[in-house]
Amino acid sequence: MTSTLTSYMLLSRNLATSLQRKGNDQIVARETAYYQANIGKVTSVDDFMADQRLYGYAMKAFGLEDMAYAKAFMRKVLSEGTDSATAFANRLADDRYVAFAKAFDFTPGTTAKGTDPVVVSPTQLNPAGSAKLSLPYALAASYDFSGTNEASFTLSSQVDASTTKSATIVLNKAALAGKVANLASVTRTEIGAAINAQIGASGPDGLMGKVQVGIGANGSLFFETTGYTELGFDDAPGGTGVNADTVYLAGGTNRTLTVTNGTLSGVGQTAVDIGNGTDLSPGANVKGVVDAYLQQSLEADAGAEDTGVRLALYFARKAPSLSSGYDILSDPALTQVVNTVIGLPATSSATTSDALAARAVLISSKVDFASFRDPAKVEAFARRFAAIWDAQNNTATDPILALFSNGQA
Repeated sequence: MTSTLTSYMLLSRNLATSLQRKGNDQIVARETAYYQANIGKVTSVDDFMADQRLYGYAMKAFGLEDMAYAKAFMRKVLSEGTDSATAFANRLADDRYVAFAKAFDFTPGTTAKGTDPVVVSPTQLNPAGSAKLSLPYALAASYDFSGTNEASFTLSSQVDASTTKSATIVLNKAALAGKVANLASVTRTEIGAAINAQIGASGPDGLMGKVQVGIGANGSLFFETTGYTELGFDDAPGGTGVNADTVYLAGGTNRTLTVTNGTLSGVGQTAVDIGNGTDLSPGANVKGVVDAYLQQSLEADAGAEDTGVRLALYFARKAPSLSSGYDILSDPALTQVVNTVIGLPATSSATTSDALAARAVLISSKVDFASFRDPAKVEAFARRFAAIWDAQNNTATDPILALFSNGQA
């Protein structure tokens, strides 16, 4: 049997290749293809949970496969979301449920709808009201887009009974370079102007002339549908074919506005909140879920051969997000890894809040959490764990390790 350390190193050194190989597995590839093809069609929690293949894939991606049977429990997690402090997911000790609820929020983004004309008298109508939408949160005074920060969203408007037009808006260093005074301090006004410019650049097949953007009184981005007329090739009213007119009214119940956060333009970009949060809709977060599913599958397969390898892989994945002893104690797998490395016994006796607090302080004094922002330091910690795990559990795999085992001469 290969040692835990050797097995872990073989996987971690070539993690991208290992994940690709896992993705090419016939069963995994089939389930992934199904998820990719169908998650974007789901619009409600009920539809999501009714499709066992989608639901099962998602549960495994978030390490919740063992809870797939508890549908009433998971429905409550999804239905209550995470916006409220009292939401069910936020009251659970396991942060996987919060991540799951955020990833599978089926609300349709921020949406507004227009209104039909109102009859005032037999001879007078109040005109149809345009769709007006203010994002939930105010813009900051300025934003730094000089580095990897990026805001990305899709702006859509139903323009008539059967037609929806959209534009993808991306604000980042590349998109704003040369168009703002200072990339490190992009103002609210400059953000509004940049969005309007990208709407115009989307052309007649996008939202050009159909939506305008401004800054509301509360400092948030404000969108409003506008009327649009295109007279055709002859630039004259009437006509057919290429000369036909296209007219979209500013209001009416057909006109809508929807803002939905989109995926970032590339690896390494950092999501910035410009008023609509940074969470993605399930249909926009396909790659994130697929990547998580492949990672979970790889870890589970490794664990079937050697629990220590699974623990090391899991630690390496979670380490960059850790900042305190409480983060460790809230996760049994991380607790086992850290206890093993720093030589602490199991925490079964730490049952009171004071005992847990003392334990958290002790862990924080022995673990440099800041170093986990450095991939090399994370790798070193994971390898140290794997080596100690070998010494404690796998002495038969390497004769040298037997020298360090208890009870040896």
